Amino acid sequence: MGNLHLVGTTLSAEAKKSGGDIADAFGRSACNRYYYAAYLEVRDLLVKFKSDWDIKHAKAPEYLEENLQEIFRREIKRQVRIQLLTRADGKKIASTVSSSGSAIAQVLRVAYKVRVISDYLPDELVMFDQATFHLDSHSEGEAKAWLRTVETHKGRILKYGKELELV
Repeated sequence: MGNLHLVGTTLSAEAKKSGGDIADAFGRSACNRYYYAAYLEVRDLLVKFKSDWDIKHAKAPEYLEENLQEIFRREIKRQVRIQLLTRADGKKIASTVSSSGSAIAQVLRVAYKVRVISDYLPDELVMFDQATFHLDSHSEGEAKAWLRTVETHKGRILKYGKELELV
């Protein structure tokens, strides 16, 4: 996943030093690579919890906000019932997993929207200003941060997944 992000960074640099149609193409491609780096990191997270999930791009946020959280809810409830976990600790875990899942889902929604524009809407141009560019009001810096945001929240989810022996 990190390699795709590096490719995105390289394409972004090319976009900034190029001009015209080629700059637009490099900028679109950079956004696309940033999206895929984040998406593949999310897919990697989700299949750790259920390996047979077929995670389509547009549905990934639902898996994070519904399916994954249901797995945690059931296990927390079970562990509280058999007194392996306190109710307070269960609530803390559920809240953290819920907020991290929602944060990743929000990143994916925005990133997917930008990816669709970059791939399928060539009339919507990449806009360059000073040392950066934007696609549909989303900056290159924002796109570049998608992976880091996903990795941060993925780490929180995996921490609790390991504590509950879900992964």
